[in-house]
Amino acid sequence: MNRKVILILTGLLLIALVACAGAPVVQEAAPAEEEAPAVEESAGKMAVILTGPWDDNSWNEAGYDAIQAMGDKDVEITFSESVADADVERVLRQYAEDGFEMIVAHSFSYQDATFAVAEDYADVNFAWAGGIGRTAANVADYDQPFYEAAYPIGVLAGHMSETGVLGALYGFDIPVCHAMGEALLEGAKTVNADAKLIQTAVGDWVDVAKAKEAALAQADAGVDFWIECGEGPALGAIEAAKEAGGYVTGYVGNMNENGPDVVLVNLMWNLEPMFTQMLDDVHAGAFDNPYYRFGIAEDAMLLKYNDALKDQIPPEAIEAVDQTMADIAAGELEVSFVPE
Repeated sequence: MNRKVILILTGLLLIALVACAGAPVVQEAAPAEEEAPAVEESAGKMAVILTGPWDDNSWNEAGYDAIQAMGDKDVEITFSESVADADVERVLRQYAEDGFEMIVAHSFSYQDATFAVAEDYADVNFAWAGGIGRTAANVADYDQPFYEAAYPIGVLAGHMSETGVLGALYGFDIPVCHAMGEALLEGAKTVNADAKLIQTAVGDWVDVAKAKEAALAQADAGVDFWIECGEGPALGAIEAAKEAGGYVTGYVGNMNENGPDVVLVNLMWNLEPMFTQMLDDVHAGAFDNPYYRFGIAEDAMLLKYNDALKDQIPPEAIEAVDQTMADIAAGELEVSFVPE
């Protein structure tokens, strides 16, 4: 290669190097960070503590259904099931420490623990199922006016009982329970003036065997229609009716599957309106020694027939029951509360 060609190639190479050295460096822009989705604030924090399994078709399921309904309203919820009396104080304290602002101890037997814990957590609100009006600044009591619904059930019993002897089976003879039996009899007497009532306090809320024994003793005395106060008494009455015959009232839940051939009607307890009011009062700063009472007029006490047995009920009986429920809701009929 001659000298001239070499000089030309060298010059071209130098031009290329200078051009590259002066070229701007282009950097890729960093991808913009995605904004985190907005976290919706909860409409409060609420917990409920249950004495038994949540799916018991009765007392505990009523509490469970209500807390789930609160969850559907964007409330942060939790629950504990099958909590023994000896353990409830620990559970109450844990929920208070976890920041739950409304804690419902859904049992009469949780009374002492609720008041003890409430003293240590003045900024937390509690409720217990007493039905006796015992409250504190941050503790609510809530009534269970089952007696209102027991009256139209008594109207049904007056039509359905062949003996005219009705049975009331209680866990304990507390005012809430006693009033149910008295209202049952009062309603039955509008149909059968000679109707009678046998009342028995079992002495336990959950002992089914003991309740069954008490219900069979009532059956021996002529009882063929029962109302109960307490899940154990209800299940015991169902088992007794399976052996001795007669009709049973489901206790604050749909107990048809527990006794498909003997549960004629269910006294249903809708706790959602009351749970809602509790949390509303907390947020409004109006929670101060509250005593809540939600009955038929507030759609808290409902009746549900067993469809499998409904054809055994005379149409006039169903009409009379429906009219009685409507009269109570409208305030045209006041059911007597007889606590003892």
